[in-house]
Amino acid sequence: MILARIDPTEKSASLISIPRDTMVVYNGETMKINATHAVNGPQGVVEAVNDLCFNGEQKISHYAEINFEGMEDLIDAVGGIDLEATEEVDDPEHLDIKIEKGFQHMDGATALTYARCRYTYADGDFTRMRHQRQVLSALAKKILNDLDPATIMGTVEELSKVVITTLGVQDIVSVANAMRGMDVENDMYVANVPSYADETTNVNGVSYVFVYEDKLAEMMQRLDAGENPEGPQTMGEDTSGASTAGDIMTDSSSETDGEGVE
Repeated sequence: MILARIDPTEKSASLISIPRDTMVVYNGETMKINATHAVNGPQGVVEAVNDLCFNGEQKISHYAEINFEGMEDLIDAVGGIDLEATEEVDDPEHLDIKIEKGFQHMDGATALTYARCRYTYADGDFTRMRHQRQVLSALAKKILNDLDPATIMGTVEELSKVVITTLGVQDIVSVANAMRGMDVENDMYVANVPSYADETTNVNGVSYVFVYEDKLAEMMQRLDAGENPEGPQTMGEDTSGASTAGDIMTDSSSETDGEGVE
């Protein structure tokens, strides 16, 4: 789950990952934030994220949802992506593809595998979220800088078959054309919500992720202003590390040695 801010005028963007196990209260019930989709579909997710990030103020303009197969098709449709794998993927119990560290060209299946792996990492879902931001950054770079502008309409029309979104095809094309030439590595900010999981976040036998609310509020103020959100790249609230897409595409030093998250 990613909260994105897109600014076509300034050709800048921010991607903020929200841990799926983040504890929220929705319709009077305590649940993980990803459960809001089962309760009330996309509307439930948007309401929960607005409540979490903006104290209920309606800041979110649009919604997009894509499944595993759609993500694979999306990446294949643009000819794959170039990405430096900052961690190895080797989890034969859950995933069929092994990925070595280092720069490589990934097709849809490989990129999806990289974006899904979590069980082999010390901080579990937090490393996975960072990988997802890497994949989306590489995908944005490919679409906005490498694709022939004449092919964008056809590509978007094909992708509309696998994406559920409130945006129309022409809306997406207009934004993509406005963002063409974006310096993705320097003008796309990436982070996750300041949050943590440990023995204190187990409530009634359910493992949650808790948010540092003060830090999140400060981060959302910066995000809303179009500034660097200065969020962490892994579990916790440390914002001293990388903050741009270019940073996380080459930096694996932010992985923690904390407890795994399930």
